[in-house]
Amino acid sequence: MKKTLLIAGLLAIFIAAFIWSLPAAIDNDLSQIGNGKKSVVFIYDLNRVVSNEQTIEINKAREALDDTVNFLVTRTGYPATEDLMQKYQAESVELLFFDENGALFLRKFAPVDAAELGMILANMD
Repeated sequence: MKKTLLIAGLLAIFIAAFIWSLPAAIDNDLSQIGNGKKSVVFIYDLNRVVSNEQTIEINKAREALDDTVNFLVTRTGYPATEDLMQKYQAESVELLFFDENGALFLRKFAPVDAAELGMILANMD
């Protein structure tokens, strides 16, 4: 009985620690583009492995730049994503960089590492 309780307790602690260590979800509210902050929009495609790699790099960049940049992710297959892709003639796994006023500044295909994201955003001024 004590052994079962100990195992259950350790398992609960492990699960809680795992959930606590997960990064915050990346926002998907495209209306934030042009709100006075720079924005990076990543077009996530579930069928492309590089999408997961890119979200890891975005999370790394967010740690340093989160207050000054809107990091946004939009998934293929949704109407808002399709509208964005059509408007900017974008493709899946592409990153779109917008200035504070919502003007498209640059586009790059994933993967773009966190350091390069920081350099691009610093040079947007």
